[in-house]
Amino acid sequence: MLLARVAESVYWAGRYLERVEDMSRIVQVHSDTHVDLPVGADVGWSPLLDICGADADAVERLRRQEKAQASTAPGGPRVSEATVVRFVVTDRDNPSSILAALSAARDNFRVARPVVPREVWELVNDLWLDLSSHAHETATREGRVGWLRRAIDECSRMNGVLASTMRRDEAMAFISMGQQIERADITARILTVRADSAASTRGHDPYDEVHWMALLRSVAAYQPFRRAMPARPDNGAALRFLLQDDAFPRAVSSCLTELRATVKRLPRNEEVLTACTDAAVLLADVDVDRLTPRELRSLIGDLQVALASIHERLVSTYFHSMIAMVPEPSHSRRIIRPAIEDALPIMVPDTAEPRIYRVTHRTTYEYDGPVEQSHNEAHLRPRATGHQRCEQHTLEIEPEPTSRSEYVDAFGNAVTIFVVAGGFDRLSVTATSEVTVLAVPPTPPSLPWESAQWLLDIDRQAGSREARQFRAPSRLVPASPQLAEYAEPSFAAGRPIVEAVVDLASRINREFVYESGFTSVTTPILEVLDHRRGVCQDFAHLAVGCVRSMGLAARYVSGYIETIPPEGQERLLGADASHAWFSVYVPGWGWIDVDPTNDQLVSESYVTTAWGRDYWDVSPLRGSVEGGGSSHTLDVAVDVTRVEVVSAS
Repeated sequence: MLLARVAESVYWAGRYLERVEDMSRIVQVHSDTHVDLPVGADVGWSPLLDICGADADAVERLRRQEKAQASTAPGGPRVSEATVVRFVVTDRDNPSSILAALSAARDNFRVARPVVPREVWELVNDLWLDLSSHAHETATREGRVGWLRRAIDECSRMNGVLASTMRRDEAMAFISMGQQIERADITARILTVRADSAASTRGHDPYDEVHWMALLRSVAAYQPFRRAMPARPDNGAALRFLLQDDAFPRAVSSCLTELRATVKRLPRNEEVLTACTDAAVLLADVDVDRLTPRELRSLIGDLQVALASIHERLVSTYFHSMIAMVPEPSHSRRIIRPAIEDALPIMVPDTAEPRIYRVTHRTTYEYDGPVEQSHNEAHLRPRATGHQRCEQHTLEIEPEPTSRSEYVDAFGNAVTIFVVAGGFDRLSVTATSEVTVLAVPPTPPSLPWESAQWLLDIDRQAGSREARQFRAPSRLVPASPQLAEYAEPSFAAGRPIVEAVVDLASRINREFVYESGFTSVTTPILEVLDHRRGVCQDFAHLAVGCVRSMGLAARYVSGYIETIPPEGQERLLGADASHAWFSVYVPGWGWIDVDPTNDQLVSESYVTTAWGRDYWDVSPLRGSVEGGGSSHTLDVAVDVTRVEVVSAS
């Protein structure tokens, strides 16, 4: 049996490994091309930002840095070679940089170590240590050549080890699918940026040959192209080769063919196969010899939406539950899912001042018999957001774990994995965090919700691409006509999206009863809808399902809320609770968090721990035990204390 978490990790490991190799080659070729072109005929270094997927905010930040350093050019500040290379190659704050992608590949291979060859894990770990310790070498062109060559060569070596030593099982299938999707996406990105050189109807340029040679070399296609094409290829030959040649493994058509063949080997593949077919039809029906640069960009835009759809179908089909590839294991191992505390929070009035909170979250299990071994996964470190920063975090575990590691999951959440062994009957996990929370910016004048839905379909900015994964059904929030029916009164035609979402949260608050103990983490969302009662996690799931049913992106958010005792009573330590709310994506703005339990927008009274598709992705603590007797008791105590008020001045 392949766990969904492991399947997702090997998929992303494949994607990130491919990204490291491809981006390294792109940067290397771009540097070489500047040598081949005379001064004034080159295209500058900004195209690398577009291929990397840098959003407008990142580009503007780089330009401000250039201006501050008094690096100017005709027409205003220009992003220089050094700044672009640093951002694309080694900037750890840029999640698409080569070094950040390598770190992400390493983290995902760490999780997937049980199903990948040991040599691959050692190779990716060694490469990370080598490149990160020599990152300063990329500041010069000479040093950059060797650094990028090491990245390309070692990635090729890892791919060779995977291909020659790994069983052709589900794990290999998910690595391959990740690589094919990433490879097709990067080829498409290059063609978008280089459309003026790639389109068959481009204008005459004395350096045409240099440009299309660079285009081919960016995807290691120059020699294969020369073998496949006549000595004097026509204008559209390179574009046909990169889009429609089924024999070249980096051509988009070949990637889709390989991807479809891999998907066919998996169960429950109907939706993913349909998405693969839709993408293939886009390329099969187009006459690339007649495309203008503008038409080529439009085609690639449609293709990238189709690739995103394939990714979303993979996520919704395979990464929400265990994938049953072999018979179920014996029932000697019990899965334990801690529930969110069910105390209804009492709100603290909002202020405009930033705050510092100390959050203590203690979970204690008492078992009837000795536990031989306990495997656990914790989402307890508050994450960094635009208005929140985790200053300190400790995680104390008793008994002392025999192994412990940390990684960042696909949603950017910090995750701690630990194993405790040795015949114990009590397990205590205490997370203590100090978090600074700034004032949340006011919501923008928002566009109609139908426009937001449409923009989410076509927008190729990084934020929208990431948000699209939160439109698909998930393990605890399935698609349902009943959810759409409940949501529709809030989503009148032309209504602004923020207004519609706030109205939905208000209706849930008015029409549902907060009743502790009525539901559990596994209670179906439609049962909550039928009985009109539940707790904060149920209301968050319900809101997420309703928003997704309208074709919008919504995610489940886990965290804490500052509370105060009723008037005249002392505040009790440990009387607070974990909390849950939901977040909706507004194209052109970002995510807006709404709390249906308390009928308000999220403010600086809230501390965000993690977000995902539903509670299953972000549960504070979950795991499995071997032994432990016939039953156990669970006690969760949460304390949220404001320790300091930070002056706004």
